[in-house]
Parts: sequence; C-alpha cells; structure tokens
Amino acid sequence: MFEGFSKSTFEFFSAISFNNNREFFLQNHDWYVQSVREPARALAAALGDSVNELDPSLERRPEKVVSRLNRDVRFSKDKSPYRDYVWLAFRRPGVERATTMGVFFDVGLDGCRYGMGYYSENKPVMNALRREILHAPEHVQQVTERALERFRLETNAYKRMAIPPDVPDSLRSWYNLKGFYVVKDITDYDLIYSPKLADEVADGFRHLKQLYDFILTLPLAEEDLLTGDKTRLMERG
Repeated sequence: MFEGFSKSTFEFFSAISFNNNREFFLQNHDWYVQSVREPARALAAALGDSVNELDPSLERRPEKVVSRLNRDVRFSKDKSPYRDYVWLAFRRPGVERATTMGVFFDVGLDGCRYGMGYYSENKPVMNALRREILHAPEHVQQVTERALERFRLETNAYKRMAIPPDVPDSLRSWYNLKGFYVVKDITDYDLIYSPKLADEVADGFRHLKQLYDFILTLPLAEEDLLTGDKTRLMERG
C-alpha cells in the first residue's frame, strides 16, 4: 500500500548526487530500497486501476514500470553511474518506449511531476495532428484546452516550419511539433509525503484520457507508411 514518499527519499537522492559511485550505492542499498524503490513500486500499484481505465494495454506491473537507478552510460554524455531520480513509465510493452504514447510519473530532488506524451519524436502522428488542426480546429482546441486546464505543454518542435495563418493562436504551439508531453509539477511536500499523492496522480491520468484517446485515434496517412516510419506507426497504439 502506498503511504507516500518521505524525507528519507529526498535525502537519498541528495546523497547519491554527491556520492555518485558504486561503493556508496552498495553500502546504502537498503536505504535506496526502503525509501525509493519500494514506495515507487507501491505508487505504481496504486495507479494500476486508473492506468487500466486509460488504456488496458499499458504495462502496469510495478517491477516493469519503475525505472532502475543505475544509468546506461554507454551512449550518454553523463557518465555518472546513478540517477538522482526515478520514474514510473506506463507504456505498451514490447515497443520502442521513446516513440510510443504513455503516461508517467517522476520523483527526484526537485519534487514530483507527472503527465502524458512522447519521450521522442513521432513524425507520422504529429503529421496527423497537423492535418486535424487544419481540418477540425474547434475540436482540437476543445481537447487540448481541456488538458491544459491542469497541465502545461512541453514541446519538441520544428523551428522553421511555416504555420498557416488560419491556425488559431491557441493551436500554433501544437502545429509544428515533432513530439510533445503535457506535465504537471508537484512541489507540495505535504502531498508528496501523503497517500493522497496517488489520488492526485490517478485523477490527473483520468483528466488526460480525452487527449490520450484523441491522439491515438488520429487518422494516419498512407504516405507515412512509405517513409520508413512503419515501426513508429505501430507503436502509437
């Protein structure tokens, strides 16, 4: 049962950021398990029903959802072996996680955040979104404005893409996307230390269902199947 994170959670993140080495981690493994991994897995379990309501095909097993603390440094500029945060990623199993839609929760030194979106770009789906903005701007506006009542938009956008003049102002930040996610920050530590954190995140996931369903049901163009993006099309849902 999720009882909230604790001061010890954030003390561990602070300690590992200053002692980022294998010896320290092994000496403090029990601290990590009790203060980070176990509450994170408990939160994943507590969110299972809301994730199932969002999309039953999303991975919900806590041991699969919660990230490891150790970092894969083979292809990273940051060679520190451990992160000072963990995340929960609810995505479809067996697909490339960077380009498939999912919902997430992060906890680290700066608090918590959660939301929905793509970690990396998904050109076919974003092309479909652009067409929908031009074809049915009022519907797209209704869906996106509802999501942004409680979340903010973080974008990965084309810098030089021309935006047609008839695109409404409220949709211009959505038009030139490579990918995106919507996110909400939580810095209220009374909430973070409480079981009510699970209720907050679960309710937020439910709030995002309209946007989630809208994105995953956008009609994709045949030409996108011919551009080498077939795998990503399958990953979108």
